[in-house]
Amino acid sequence: MSALKRAGWGLLLGLVGWLLNLAAIEVLPGVHLLLGPLVVLTSAVLFGPVAGGLAGAVSGSRTLWMWGHPWGCLNMLLEGLFVGALRRRLTPLVADGLYWMMSPLYFFLTYYLVEEVPASLVVVAGVKQAVNGLLAALLLQVVLLIPHVRRRLRPLLPLPLADVSLGRAFGSALTLGAVIPVLVLGGAEGRTRYSAEVRQVNEDNLHAARVVANEIESSLEHSRHGVSRLAHTLAAGLTARGTLPGQHFLEGELDALVSYSPEVVNAYVGSPEGVALAFSPRTDAAGRALAGTDFSDRPYVREARQAREPLVSDVFLGRGGVQGPLVVTVAPIHRGEQYAGYVLAALDLPRLRRHARAQVGASQRRIRVIDSRGGVVFDSAGEESRQVQTVRDTPLERAVTRMKSGDTGDYEVEQDAVTLVRMGSLRHFGMVEVAPLGWRVVVEQPGTRLQRDVEQAYFGLLGTVGLATVAAVLLALTFSRTIVSPVQGVSHAAARLASGERSARASEAAEDAPRELNQLARTFDRMAWQLSRQLEAIERTSREKDAFLSIASHELKTPLTALKAQVQILRRKVEGEHGERLDKVSRQVDRVTRLVNQLLDASQLGLEQLPLQRTRLDLSEVVRRVAEALVSASPLHTLEFDAHPVVGELDELRMEQVIHNLVSNAIKYNPTGGAIEVWTRVLPSGEGEVVVADRGIGLRVEDEEQLFGRFERGDRRELTGISGIGVGLYVSREIVRRHGGRITLRPREGGGAVATVRLPLAVEPEHDHRAEC
Repeated sequence: MSALKRAGWGLLLGLVGWLLNLAAIEVLPGVHLLLGPLVVLTSAVLFGPVAGGLAGAVSGSRTLWMWGHPWGCLNMLLEGLFVGALRRRLTPLVADGLYWMMSPLYFFLTYYLVEEVPASLVVVAGVKQAVNGLLAALLLQVVLLIPHVRRRLRPLLPLPLADVSLGRAFGSALTLGAVIPVLVLGGAEGRTRYSAEVRQVNEDNLHAARVVANEIESSLEHSRHGVSRLAHTLAAGLTARGTLPGQHFLEGELDALVSYSPEVVNAYVGSPEGVALAFSPRTDAAGRALAGTDFSDRPYVREARQAREPLVSDVFLGRGGVQGPLVVTVAPIHRGEQYAGYVLAALDLPRLRRHARAQVGASQRRIRVIDSRGGVVFDSAGEESRQVQTVRDTPLERAVTRMKSGDTGDYEVEQDAVTLVRMGSLRHFGMVEVAPLGWRVVVEQPGTRLQRDVEQAYFGLLGTVGLATVAAVLLALTFSRTIVSPVQGVSHAAARLASGERSARASEAAEDAPRELNQLARTFDRMAWQLSRQLEAIERTSREKDAFLSIASHELKTPLTALKAQVQILRRKVEGEHGERLDKVSRQVDRVTRLVNQLLDASQLGLEQLPLQRTRLDLSEVVRRVAEALVSASPLHTLEFDAHPVVGELDELRMEQVIHNLVSNAIKYNPTGGAIEVWTRVLPSGEGEVVVADRGIGLRVEDEEQLFGRFERGDRRELTGISGIGVGLYVSREIVRRHGGRITLRPREGGGAVATVRLPLAVEPEHDHRAEC
């Protein structure tokens, strides 16, 4: 497959991985398994590192939106490149495991140094991504061991997967079968426990919110009651002209209100225009008198003029007696339709804050009271502020506005850095509304404690998975030995049988194996016994045939020799036409003699009775002599001979026989005539080489080895009419083998055949050739 097609497959699989990442599987709250790495590893294993890197880049781009940083995407890209580069040497699981062993350096450089993320969070994020990748590699490895999948993808499978052992396949499948249920059950238990803890947190938040809301309502009610009663008293004491009593009287009444109302921090009586007529206490912190202060710009001054009942303000920034956020209760002073002013009491917000802090205690909870405009009345987590805080346009406001009183929920705080653990950025809260005012009491708790619980559950789950994996591997090793050992026993017995050890049996190796394997071993033994008997019968028949051929050849050689002698005597006495006839008879006698000699040689080879008589000679001269003699006798053929000296210890008579067979075959199977090419040379390896090539009818690839058998000539229609008994190549191969060489026959490009003989020129120690015959 071309590099462009591999890259295209990588991009396509990367898009599939991007889509699969949309359906992340939640193992525990905040802990998800992405399906994209499975596709990335598939691309890397089947199509190589470039395709794996492209798939990782495309698939990982989804994490830019999910996690808000590029490091997950880059990690997937590097994982695809790494596993793809090692796909021809290691299985996916081992290659991915090696990658994650090297990944701490990547996390240290990116998350810790570049983003300055705390080390504990870096470890958690690294472990989660490593488990995701390793689980994907294990799943891919098991899927690629399924027979149907292997048949479809075999051309693409790298060697470690194409040649996987039974033990490894069994171990991978058993490990996956152990890990998946543990993850599913452990994840379900963790999510249930997390949900229970979230419910408990929400209940605690709601309880604290109700307590604080009750305290606020009680304080407001007392304050409103106090200002309302004082307003009635002052209304009853108005003069005939509708004016309020004097300042001294007003200050006395205000002192009583502040003294007997712990929820009130200060109070004053204002004129219809909003000017303070009397104040309790009299001065501010700097000792300045407060009476006469103009509050006409305050909204409550206008609201009091139109009100008939006491009212409560939203939070605002105070001046005068209280410097900072302030909430007041105001009661108008009316007699009939006449408006004479108002009575105002400021709530003691620090007291309410202290009450809220008492509810929080040493926990991480935070209580905020928010007015109808989004201003913070007080915050249990903050100190006394000189400014009014607000929650407008914050995640908290967006979450609260969608809820009703008594509801619980969560929101995510806005991060100014890379977020690795989402659960830690969540805030769980409960909200209770102070109904008459539209205020909301919000009690929230950060998700850090729950995140720690999730992390503990996750690492506990990983520990369980690790134990399950170890147990699965040990079981796989045990059971694979139970299965593989008998199979290997049968395989070894078959190998010994193939090497000639006819007594090889497999029953002993499979004696304690499961029933099916034991039956396989017994079946093999029966086959081996029957095959041994058949081979003995074949060998006995072959020996008898070789003996018959040897005797028959010897018996035929005597009359042929006498016939040759008689023909030669007659040829010397006869001339003319009768002489030519005798020449033809002589040639036919020579032909039959050669056939008889070949039969005799074949029978002697079968009986191991063909010795070699080595002498030092130049093989090129033997080749030249035989080739020229044969080609000169064929008027349709020419000889193209390229000779280089090839000197070695060889049997001259037998080498003549080999060259004669090869050259005569080249002439015989090239009936239309043409050049017979013969050359000799010494190879760089020190071997001598003889090549005979023709442009005849050639041969089929499937006939290359068959033609070296005894009495084999092939079954092609073109061979009809070409003489021969099919032992020449067999005898030639055996002679060359006894010289320690080899002979090959192959089709020639453009038509014809090429026979090649290679011989060692140095004398090798004698050895037994019986196993070769």
